[in-house]
This record gives sequence, structure tokens and C-alpha cells, in this order.
Amino acid sequence: MATPPLLRRALPWLAGAAALQGVAAVTGWVLARRTDEGDDSTAGIRRLRVMGGAELRPHHPELSRVRLDLVMAGAEVDLGRVPRVPGGVDVTIRAYLAGAEVRVPADWRVWVHCAGMGGVDVDPRLDRTDDERGADLRVHATVVAAGITLEPA
Repeated sequence: MATPPLLRRALPWLAGAAALQGVAAVTGWVLARRTDEGDDSTAGIRRLRVMGGAELRPHHPELSRVRLDLVMAGAEVDLGRVPRVPGGVDVTIRAYLAGAEVRVPADWRVWVHCAGMGGVDVDPRLDRTDDERGADLRVHATVVAAGITLEPA
């Protein structure tokens, strides 16, 4: 049986797209091996994900920062096991064609700064503040065709 002409013309493009995604995934994996820092039990955590996902459940009592760099990826961060930290916690998320969900203890005050094309959706049950210094959680977000959700833990 002969291959239809339309399929014969599309196959090189499909193969090229699959190869490009494979190269991006491998490149992301290599970069992540070099840049990832810390784990759920450390005071500082950094994750880079390209075409993958990250799930963090930090529990260090002096957690100070979490940084996520996401490209066509997703992340879940559950801060529910972190006690209120003096000075607050900084979460920096740079998301490109990606999404992130951050679960925040219900009694924390949340401050958000977002730049780019996309946004940060803060659940109305959370206490949002305009006082950056007095916030328990400071979210610094840069998004391009991405979304971030903050919800109670």
C-alpha cells in the first residue's frame, strides 16, 4: 500500500519536531544536573525543569528561598509543613509555557509581584498584603504564556 502524498510530505516535519523536543529534553536534563540545589530538607532550593516536572515538599524550619525555572514544565510546591519563618520565604518562579502551583499555610500573609504575559492567581482564602517586608511569603514571578496558582495548604 502506498503512502498518501500528504503524509509523505508531513513525515519529515513530524520527525524534525520530535527530534527537536528530544534535544530540548536532554539539554534541560543536563542543565538541571548542573544547576539544581538543595532538597526538601534544606533552607534553599533551586530547580530547573525543561519539559518535565518538579514536586517539592520543603520542611526546613528556616526555609528562606525557593527558585523554580520552568520551560514547558510544571511544578508543585507544598509549603504546608514549613513553620512561619522570621523574615519570610522568597519564592522566585520564572515560567515559560509552564505552570506552577504553590500551596501556602492558610495563616500566612502573601505578597506577589508578577511581570510578563501570564499571571499569578491568588486564592481569595489567602491573606494578601501590599507590605513586601511584612509578608510571610513573597512571590517574585516572571511568566510568559504561563500561569501560577497560590492556594491554601
